[in-house]
Amino acid sequence: MATAEELAREHYRGGYNCAEAVWLGLNEDLTPEQKAFGLKLSSGFGGGMGSGGLCGGVAAAVMSIGRWYGRDLGGARKDDAKLLAKELVGIVEREYGSVNCCDLKPNTDDYRKHCIEYVALCARTAVNLMDRGVVDEDCG
Repeated sequence: MATAEELAREHYRGGYNCAEAVWLGLNEDLTPEQKAFGLKLSSGFGGGMGSGGLCGGVAAAVMSIGRWYGRDLGGARKDDAKLLAKELVGIVEREYGSVNCCDLKPNTDDYRKHCIEYVALCARTAVNLMDRGVVDEDCG
């Protein structure tokens, strides 16, 4: 079975934008209807929301983290998704120096060969963080 990273790369190579590819790669277990709904939600995040802002791969990874660690409808506030998202952002920033598309994406026709690496890192890191869960650093 392919990993989320491999699936995200495959979807990106198939023409999906960075956010869509990460969403699809991380949510293979959903029904076709659920995947399609998430795909629609993630579409606007591609290319840094079309403005060079937050990398769409990061945004979709955070969406996927929220799927597992976010607040339930009508439920109490949970900070788990936010804590994991903060960790994800820190990892991407350490690896590439930024989480903003305008800093990451080269202004060339072959930008996709660079961006596929951001897609892969976002998918891989999200899986690692979700598998591990929130670490309570205040517990001693």
